[in-house]
Amino acid sequence: MEQRHELRRLREIVGRRLAWLVIPLALVAAAGVVIAVVLPNIYESSSTVLIENQQIPPTVVPSTVTSYAEQRIQNITQAVMSRGRILDLIKKHDLFPGQRNDLPTEVLVDKVRERLIMKQIDAEIHSERQNQPVQLTIAFQILFQDEVPAKAQAVANEIASYYLEQNLVQREEHARGTTQFLEQQLEEARSEITALEDRTAAFRQAHLEELPELMSLNMGRVEKLNADVSSLAMQIRSLEEQGASLRTRLAQLDPQVSERILSVDERLQQIEVERAQLLARYSAEHPQVQAMTRERDLLRRGQDPAASRLALEGRLKDLATRRAELSGRYASQHPEIQALDREEAQLREELHRLPAASPAPAAALPAGQPSNPAYVAILAELERTEVAVAALVQEKSRLEAQAAAVVTKLRRMPGVAKEANELETDYANAKAHYGQIMQKLLAAKVSQGMEEDRLGERFTVVEPAFLPEKPAKPNRWGIILLGLTLGLCLGVSLAALREYADQSVHDAASLEQLSGLPVLAGITWMRTPAEEASGRRRRHLALGLTAASVVLAVGLFHFLVMDLSIFQARAWRFLQSRFLLG
Repeated sequence: MEQRHELRRLREIVGRRLAWLVIPLALVAAAGVVIAVVLPNIYESSSTVLIENQQIPPTVVPSTVTSYAEQRIQNITQAVMSRGRILDLIKKHDLFPGQRNDLPTEVLVDKVRERLIMKQIDAEIHSERQNQPVQLTIAFQILFQDEVPAKAQAVANEIASYYLEQNLVQREEHARGTTQFLEQQLEEARSEITALEDRTAAFRQAHLEELPELMSLNMGRVEKLNADVSSLAMQIRSLEEQGASLRTRLAQLDPQVSERILSVDERLQQIEVERAQLLARYSAEHPQVQAMTRERDLLRRGQDPAASRLALEGRLKDLATRRAELSGRYASQHPEIQALDREEAQLREELHRLPAASPAPAAALPAGQPSNPAYVAILAELERTEVAVAALVQEKSRLEAQAAAVVTKLRRMPGVAKEANELETDYANAKAHYGQIMQKLLAAKVSQGMEEDRLGERFTVVEPAFLPEKPAKPNRWGIILLGLTLGLCLGVSLAALREYADQSVHDAASLEQLSGLPVLAGITWMRTPAEEASGRRRRHLALGLTAASVVLAVGLFHFLVMDLSIFQARAWRFLQSRFLLG
């Protein structure tokens, strides 16, 4: 009962507020229809680009381009969305021809950015290195929207080509940059190796006899020098003992003797002859020759050389006589003849060394000069011993200095060995570093060749942009439906608001509610026949005027603006383009 009462009351409210409900609905719906009809068609063309892996397996030729495809796509997208690139697209494809002169440049750039869309296509890839699947981008779409289908297609294709070109350029530049960097690093490593080699060579040259590999040789030299010093020391002690013994014997002899013996000149002549005979058989370094030479020099002191000259000349005559005898029996190559020739040559050399002969006779021994042959012989032997001791002492000092120098080098060897090891370690590390860089450079060059031959990862257009036949937007039926919905909501809201604001009484229930008294009877509104006839006349007149106005407007449009058949054809094509009618 109550539900029926509420429904009846709702129908009464709708009847009273029908104008408030219908007029907003009609106005908003009409506005939606106008907007749906007036909005231009926007066509969308898309190009699909596939991301292909490198054709050569990475295990065979590893790529030096370490950036992911998503990163390169974002980099290229930023380049595509740049102001300069978009302005080039606007000029090249004549985008927004009617608005380009009226809108600011920034607005045009923003409109192109809104119409340019890039969508990535991801997929789950199962990798051998990871147990779980990885979400990777395998392709992406490039979409562009424009009022002209051909422009949308051209722009989408050009941007797709730009993505392909820039991807190849970026990968080649990355590979080329990696190669150039490694070449620079290789040159620096080569310079470092050369510097270390120079340092090592200079170090080895400065410490030539202090290097670790010469330690055993230096130890052997020290041992040999010490042994030689010990041997010389023993020889010096032996000679010193011999000298002491000679001094003892010399002290027991009398330098002068009374009995007749050979004079100094006679002894000197005898020594000259004997020495010449020895020189014919031995060299000047022979001990007997040296002894004769020292004794001769001792006897020559203060003596006239005439006696020696006479002795040598007499000996030359004897040699000449002897050679004449042997020449009659032997050839000139006979050993005895050659020995006589050598002795003759030595005697002539001795004669040449002697000073010119003095006419004065040989003088006697000066006062105090020893005349005892035994004494002279021991004295000569003592002098020879002293000379030998002095020579051995000098040789011992030289060997000791050499041994000290070698010991000093041995003491410096640990420090030299440490520095040499450091240099060798640095050199080995530099060589290893050089080898690693060389291997990386070779791999980088192979990778660069792969990128230049287009065998690396690349973008491929699998679906070029097509010429769109249907507009992508606006959704005209959706706009009309939205207008109807908004108009209905607005009408209901205004009708409810007007009903709520109206304080007049429209039925008995409202009167009872306001007065608190029961309604005893109701009087129905009665219209007279004249009032009904007048209402019908007014309605007929309004309909007639409306029809006449429509006919007049159509006639004026037909004769003054456009033929109705042409208008009908154009309107039909317009509706077909807007609402895709068959």
